Amino acid sequence: MSISSFFSPSCETRELHIDPQLRTRYYRNNFKDVIAALHALAAKYHMEVKNVNEVHKEVYIIGHGHDCIVTIAQLSPIEAGIDFKINLFSSVGLNRPKKKALQYYATLKELLKFKGISLHP
Repeated sequence: MSISSFFSPSCETRELHIDPQLRTRYYRNNFKDVIAALHALAAKYHMEVKNVNEVHKEVYIIGHGHDCIVTIAQLSPIEAGIDFKINLFSSVGLNRPKKKALQYYATLKELLKFKGISLHP
C-alpha cells in the first residue's frame, strides 16, 4: 500500500487491481438476488439505496459520511461480478474506504454464494 492510497478519500475495486484484496468478487447468483443482497447490506449498515439502474447494472448507496457505487457485471444468468467505488465526504481517507470495501465484500460473502476472486482477467 502506498502513502497516497492510505490518505486517499476514495477506493475502487477492479478485476486486475494492484492490491489483491481489492479485486472483483464473483458470486453464483442472478441480478435480482444481488440487488436483494445489496438492500440487506444497506439495511445492516444503516445506509439508503438511492438508485438502482437496471440498464447499466449500477446501484447508488449513500451512508453516513460516504457514498458507494456498486457495479454488477452479469456474466451469465447465474454468475455476477461485483465492484465497489467508495467515496468519503472528507479530504483524508486514512484507509477507511478500503476497510469499508472489504467489510462490504465480507457481508456479501455471507448473503450470496461466493464463487471466487478475479476469475476473468
